[in-house]
Amino acid sequence: MSFRRDSLAVLTERVKAKYASLFRPLDGTPRHGLLDVFASVDAGIYHQLLGDLDFLARQIFPDTAEGAFLRQHWSARIPPLHAATASGEVYMTGIPGRGVPAGVLLSSASGERYHVEAAARLDPEGRAVVAVRAQNPGSRANLAPGERLSIASAIPAGVDSAATVREAGITGGADAETDEEYLARVLAHLRNPTRYGKPGDFAAWAVDSTPEVSAAWEFRNFGVLGTVLVQVISGNQRDGVGAVGGVDAVRDFIRDRAPPVMFAVRSPTIIRVDPSASLPPAEDLLVNRVLASDRMTAWMQAEARPGARITAGALRLAAIDGVTITDVEVRIGGATDGETAAGILEYPWIGEVAWE
Repeated sequence: MSFRRDSLAVLTERVKAKYASLFRPLDGTPRHGLLDVFASVDAGIYHQLLGDLDFLARQIFPDTAEGAFLRQHWSARIPPLHAATASGEVYMTGIPGRGVPAGVLLSSASGERYHVEAAARLDPEGRAVVAVRAQNPGSRANLAPGERLSIASAIPAGVDSAATVREAGITGGADAETDEEYLARVLAHLRNPTRYGKPGDFAAWAVDSTPEVSAAWEFRNFGVLGTVLVQVISGNQRDGVGAVGGVDAVRDFIRDRAPPVMFAVRSPTIIRVDPSASLPPAEDLLVNRVLASDRMTAWMQAEARPGARITAGALRLAAIDGVTITDVEVRIGGATDGETAAGILEYPWIGEVAWE
């Protein structure tokens, strides 16, 4: 039963009526005017107290608690995931033999800054592989292979002012989890408070390891040795899906908690589904296209996993509600019965729906 908090006006009238019954003011003496003062003061006090009780009642339960109170109550058992800093390697060029000192600042086209972690020297071909780390945590600092950086501090003598991100990219940057994401982990812990390696525990440990992991799956008896395969991804179907750069950190986190069994942590290859669709002429409105696309994306978010089979028919049924959208023709690979079958090491991503 929830607390009931009456309005200030109702409390004022109730307190005033109580005073009136006690004072029995049957005449119009000035004493009668004091009741309004007493009622206003007492009702204000009670209103504040009831408000505090109403607020505290919401903080008792995780699904109604505010973010700060939710973390204060549960952080001892479920540590919050804070933002992670991206790191990687870049190519730097210049005169052979010249050095690149530690601490040199590099800047990306988006304005993110990185510092050189360790000094390096250009090889006889005038090239060096330099380890860099982002100054600020967050996913904005992740860079794809081949992106260009420029030196933002004093340029070392004999070193070119531009650098290029290596083939592995600059990865590992992740935003701190939101209140909703932390609440989901708290509720998952309440439903599964004991983890010792049973089915589902490895995936749960992976999600708890780093904010870069947005979803995880486990597959038993993978390979000839019966390894437990843990697949992890970053992102979601709406905003984009990517590989997890900090797979080693995920593996180390699980190793500290799991029983002594063989397991492997991998990030699957992302494959695009890219369906095309068309609505009946009477329903072919921009708002309906957006609605159908959102429904197909939501279905993919719920159903997509490594090894999943995505069919045009399933996406069609996800978009139809029978009222606003009575029918939609969805095609994968140009066919209404087309499908995308992901392998066990692949994860399907819907990409963008092409409307025709």
